[in-house]
Amino acid sequence: MLKTILVAADGSEHAKKAAQLAGDLAARYDAELVIAHVLVNRRIPEPLRRMAEIEHLVEPEPPKSLGPGILSTTSENDLDAKIIAALGDKIMGDAELLARDAGARKVRRMALTGEPAEALLEEAKRVGADLIVMGTRGLGDLGALLLGSVSHKVIQLADCPVTVVK
Repeated sequence: MLKTILVAADGSEHAKKAAQLAGDLAARYDAELVIAHVLVNRRIPEPLRRMAEIEHLVEPEPPKSLGPGILSTTSENDLDAKIIAALGDKIMGDAELLARDAGARKVRRMALTGEPAEALLEEAKRVGADLIVMGTRGLGDLGALLLGSVSHKVIQLADCPVTVVK
């Protein structure tokens, strides 16, 4: 019997299908659904920064005065972190809507950090997941491989069953 299902959300089409399946399974078993997203620490391309500001995902901070004639602005790293967090929240929100539309009733979100496969495996252990549901490929740079490196690693190392959605 499934009591806790962890679904990996990264915004990819495969992850969206995984959220729908996980939501359906959570509804059928009256299980708790944990939506996990791993915040990736990388430099955000300038067009994505502008889009995040235009879409009001983040508000740029105005320059701060550090003294007469000296202004400090939010560093690019700070803005990147805000954008990554805002996008992660949106990705989890979209996955939650899909899961709830599929029937899930008990849903919570968890933003994780670190190497994606390891972070997902640690979270699955922490919440006592009976099942991990994830897409075959995410949004990674080498996503064209037959089975994504994250899903492959999770399959190999998970302590519970893993369902991979194509």
